[in-house]
Amino acid sequence: MSNAAKGVLAFIVGRPLVAILLAALVVGVLLLNSHRQKTPVTHRVQHVTLTDAQQMQLGSEEYAKTLRTSRARIVSSGSKYAEVQRVARRIEAVASRDKPRFVWRVTLIRKKVANAYCLPGGKIVVYTGILPLTENDAGLATVLGHEVAHATAEHVAERIERQHLTEVAAIIIAGGVAFTPAQFVRVTALLGVGSGLPFSRSQESEADHIGLVYMARAGYDPHQAVAFWKRMQRASRGQEPPEFLSDHPSDAHRVERIEGWLPQAERAYRSRS
Repeated sequence: MSNAAKGVLAFIVGRPLVAILLAALVVGVLLLNSHRQKTPVTHRVQHVTLTDAQQMQLGSEEYAKTLRTSRARIVSSGSKYAEVQRVARRIEAVASRDKPRFVWRVTLIRKKVANAYCLPGGKIVVYTGILPLTENDAGLATVLGHEVAHATAEHVAERIERQHLTEVAAIIIAGGVAFTPAQFVRVTALLGVGSGLPFSRSQESEADHIGLVYMARAGYDPHQAVAFWKRMQRASRGQEPPEFLSDHPSDAHRVERIEGWLPQAERAYRSRS
């Protein structure tokens, strides 16, 4: 093999390593320039670029779409409506201490799916199908505390930031190892660009933790959260899980982890009482 051929071979072999090192360097610089903050309750350090105002805009736009498409099914009176408004007000009052700029609002929609969610910025949607599983105010407080925690912990903004950094790394690495469009697509897919559920397993666990403390601070017995999650486990056993769990990674240790956080929640509950 000629010296020129050896040089070309060394260049080709070395490209992936150079690309990976370059990607790590660029991502590191971007992280240093991103905003560092701590999540409520868990005090985990996270990197978020979107401001509160930007998150509120994103949430408000999505909320407006939901209201338009579900206009005929919005519940605005009755006992279920009153319960959702009552519990939401108490959870929102607690969450507002961590996110005073968020504008909170909750809408109940008549739909036979066990689901609820909170958009960035504080807009909450609850489907009537989850109320038979919540059973009472404390059960509903468990759900709303969990969903509101996603908003106050800025999980969507955090995921957007991670997605952006992953895309940057993917482009750099793919440029170093891919020689065809098909190879580029394969590399970016392996790095997870554009894939994944709305929240990671760690974010879901964190929302469980924060939500448990939120419901306790709002005056709801945190032990009721254990009872609710056990009902959810039974409801998903041997069949398709409720929609509330479909995008929420869960495992057999979820209740065990919640029970581990109970002492902290109990202190918050006693202090509130």
